[in-house]
Amino acid sequence: MKIGIHQHVFTPKLEKRNLDYLNLVSEIGFNSVDINVRILGLGLAKAIKERANKLKLTLKGGGSLPLDKNILSEDKSVRENVIKYMKHLVRLVYELGSDFYGGIIYAPCGFIKGRPPIKQEFEYAIEGLSEVAKYAKGYGVNIGIEPANRYETYMINTIKDTLSLIRDIGEKNVGILYDTFHMNIEEKSFYDSILDAKSKIIHFHVNENDRGIPGTGHILWDEVFRGIKDINYNKVVTIESFVDSSVDISKAACIWRKLAPDWKTLAQDGFNFISLMAKKYDLTLN
Repeated sequence: MKIGIHQHVFTPKLEKRNLDYLNLVSEIGFNSVDINVRILGLGLAKAIKERANKLKLTLKGGGSLPLDKNILSEDKSVRENVIKYMKHLVRLVYELGSDFYGGIIYAPCGFIKGRPPIKQEFEYAIEGLSEVAKYAKGYGVNIGIEPANRYETYMINTIKDTLSLIRDIGEKNVGILYDTFHMNIEEKSFYDSILDAKSKIIHFHVNENDRGIPGTGHILWDEVFRGIKDINYNKVVTIESFVDSSVDISKAACIWRKLAPDWKTLAQDGFNFISLMAKKYDLTLN
């Protein structure tokens, strides 16, 4: 298993001028980084890949849909443009040398209708994500569906919801991005929900209940790591937080305050805690 960190912990925008951030997180001990592919160009993606390769860092692509990209729109031309946009993100993921693109991608992040989802919206999401998944398959990229809390989306909130959506999409390269922050709100049990997801989990965000430093809140980490152990999950667990409120997702996630003194404290203390939990549950780190 690898321990990762999300780019948003240390910078709103990773650019050629600040690629040394990758060196710093590598020195802490991280061996994977989640990259926000929404704000990348092809040239920058290749530069990040080159630096990551030198540091032996695995890269994962994240890119929840922004509010102006509504895959659930009744307007077919709008949906088609969103699908085109998501295919572009998949291509950027490929240029990063990554095999994963995921997030809240079945609806715009922060998009709330004040009612439950309707059949037509599920059909639009399934249609669009099926096309994106087929396209991604040609690049060797897997698609991660992230169930999120009810305050950020009304579409997919639980593991049960996610498994149903994945079955309807029907593509083998579609799985689950499990996030403890969201599941702390929506699931009765971390352990049971992880077991329910089983082999469908292809990426994992290990976040505290307030998105602060893992181990400093009330997430039941023993349940989480016992679940990781019992499903033989051996991919990446990533700390995702937003020390800088200027990050483009902060508005949708309602992050208005500092969640740690600084990014280095969150990164180092978070890494130390996850390492201790991995050791406690006899998980091999690589």
